[in-house]
Amino acid sequence: MSQKKRIKEWFPWFIAAITVLSSNLAANSVEETLELWANGKMGVVSYLRMGYIAFFAGMVVLLCWKRKDFFLPRTRRLSKEETEKRKHLVLFLSNLPPEQVENAGVPKELKLTQDINKDIEECERLKQKVPPVRWQWEMPLRAIRHHLKTLETVTVICSKESILQVNLFLKICKNYPPLEKMIFYVLAQESGCTELICVSSPPDTNPLKYYDFESFKKRANSLQGYDFEDFNKIVDIMDILLQKFRSKKYSEKDTMIDITGGQKPTSIVGAAMTFNLKIKAQYVQTNKPWHVLSYDVVLASSDTGRLEM
Repeated sequence: MSQKKRIKEWFPWFIAAITVLSSNLAANSVEETLELWANGKMGVVSYLRMGYIAFFAGMVVLLCWKRKDFFLPRTRRLSKEETEKRKHLVLFLSNLPPEQVENAGVPKELKLTQDINKDIEECERLKQKVPPVRWQWEMPLRAIRHHLKTLETVTVICSKESILQVNLFLKICKNYPPLEKMIFYVLAQESGCTELICVSSPPDTNPLKYYDFESFKKRANSLQGYDFEDFNKIVDIMDILLQKFRSKKYSEKDTMIDITGGQKPTSIVGAAMTFNLKIKAQYVQTNKPWHVLSYDVVLASSDTGRLEM
């Protein structure tokens, strides 16, 4: 936190402390004056007492003026630390251009292997070509790769366009051995209701609803994605998703929301859903050095405990 921001944050508390201290002097001045008047004495004009009262009144006015600065929204970006790895990752899936859809979800210049690191390196190389070859699903793969050592589930939220392509994305992910037994969910709309659909899971797990990959492919035609430009709708579905996570006993401190994909409203909502929660938002840099940045946003309330103070 910069020195200027730190001063701005603590200045209202300094004002509050001075106001409290000066209130005692003002109270004594008023009490002494009223006591003289009660005894029928006028006394002499005390400029010191008047000064105490005026100073206290001024501090009260100043305190009211600065009241909005008591709890500033605070964002901590862990830019100098590696983003902590978590168990549950939420992704917004962007849609691909038609030519990539026709080529199994990848650019024709990209030949996928079963090594996620090599494929991402190849994506970097293709970006250096003229014209550069770009692949929208490179960033989700980077996001997944970052958490591989601890990752247990991946939840994919689709747009109205990318829901038609999600099978391709899942097939690409399942092509990598570390993701072969990963639990994948798709958050989608079915018959007007938001459903968290378990696409595939290892045999020893028992999710609320079990669907293998082939079954999901058949079911996918009846699913609908979401309008990533509809801010209110994205807020609603994210709230539903977190409720479903709680019902599955997924801890907030184990959850990460990736805000790289989708549109601007999805990034805003994804970050907003972390306010005052232990859930964090992450952003994958789309250029070198390709860092995964983590954001922890805290909105303060009248309860200082919400700031862990």
